[in-house]
Amino acid sequence: MATTKGKPPAGKATPAEPGATAPARKKSIAAALARKPSRKAAKDMLVLELRRLRAMFSEIAERYAADTEGEIAAVIEAVEGKPLPAARVEKMLKVLHDLSVKPRKGRRKDLARIGRAAASLRKVMGG
Repeated sequence: MATTKGKPPAGKATPAEPGATAPARKKSIAAALARKPSRKAAKDMLVLELRRLRAMFSEIAERYAADTEGEIAAVIEAVEGKPLPAARVEKMLKVLHDLSVKPRKGRRKDLARIGRAAASLRKVMGG
């Protein structure tokens, strides 16, 4: 089947030139991204981000609590596992008695104080 110059054979699609429709598509995507989102879309995005923030906060708080509880548990095991000199016991008791927290207020500084006390107890234990 003979074809005329410049025309493709019948029944065969011409290969699309690369980038023939891409610039128009890129412009429309760029234009869509440049537009300010509608109020509903912005509100939906905000709600999603707030839920994500809440989940991250919960995960971090759980991890922090687990780490601190583990540190306290390690001190308990060490105290139960070996005899301690009276001076060391007194020093550890002083650390605990000097700890001033208000659990009902749920303050971050109280969590930090407990964490520092646990670390101090570990240090006194030699671990």
